[in-house]
Amino acid sequence: MALTRRGKAMVTGGTVAGFLVVGLGAMTLTGNAPAVVRDITNAAGITEAPATCPLTGEELPEGQQAPDRPVLAVKVENTPDAQPLNGLDKADVVYEEVVEGGITRFISVFHCESTTRVGPVRSARTTDPKILLQFSEHPILAFSGGAKKVVNGALDAGLILMTEGDPASPFSRDEVREAPHNLFTNTAKLWAVGRKRAEGEPSPRAVFTYAEEVPTPNKKGAGVTVVFSSLATAEWRWEGGRYVRYLDGQPMELENGNPITADNIVIQRVATTESDITDVAGYPSPEVAVTGQGKAWVLRNGRLIQGTWERASEGDLTTFTTKSGDPITLTPGNTFVELAPTGMFDADVTFGK
Repeated sequence: MALTRRGKAMVTGGTVAGFLVVGLGAMTLTGNAPAVVRDITNAAGITEAPATCPLTGEELPEGQQAPDRPVLAVKVENTPDAQPLNGLDKADVVYEEVVEGGITRFISVFHCESTTRVGPVRSARTTDPKILLQFSEHPILAFSGGAKKVVNGALDAGLILMTEGDPASPFSRDEVREAPHNLFTNTAKLWAVGRKRAEGEPSPRAVFTYAEEVPTPNKKGAGVTVVFSSLATAEWRWEGGRYVRYLDGQPMELENGNPITADNIVIQRVATTESDITDVAGYPSPEVAVTGQGKAWVLRNGRLIQGTWERASEGDLTTFTTKSGDPITLTPGNTFVELAPTGMFDADVTFGK
């Protein structure tokens, strides 16, 4: 049947309207649509999905959106002299990396939550920009000093750096503690300065995918112990519906007396080699490879999923897949990533039953 000009216009208009409704509806279902879009789609009977925090996958309270601010990372020490730590419970994602001498440090990544006290803050490493460029082009990194080559490398990578001695420094020394293990900072104050320096930098993209259903195949995963060296061990036990960090047989507590906990534990096997950077004692700093591919394990919901990780370049996301090639999803919540080394250091990874 031939259509008149008016009939064609009506069909075309209806098609465009249909596409608009579908497009607006898709935007609404993300939970991050503008108010005018929500009004249109609500009138069309499309229900808005709750907004989520991009770095945890957790639903935000009704009517609340994820903060419009860049991702922020703070380097935190992990030695007996630094205990107890503070602020890790407010981080969305925490990476644990081996440094010179076989000790480890944390790259604590913040976006949805803030804390008035995080630390003790310590120096940067070449691993930091390699990890953080997954989140955005110009992430903010707060740290306390670093070798010239490390700092220049982070600047060349596009990071926004904030450190003690900065003219707008939001760092302070805790006189009750012994230096250099007494430097702390405030994430709100870091953002206040960092957002101006990283003008136009968007909120971070999600680096993991989330789902309530546990990927298959999986098996019971009551915990994991990663022995980085004789000086550093990360032990996690499944207790009360979360993974609890243990230190010397006891829960590893923060300053507030609460244990360090996580909803997801990701173990990523990474190659390490000696760099030409050394510390004051002459120990070489490890060069950690976080691009390429390797073995991976994910613990979530008391279950263990074995698979692999892959990352083409530092600007790409790290993907985690099962042996059959399906994505390994995390449960909504915070995540600790253990960068378990091979090469310069060989971490021993064992799983509880």
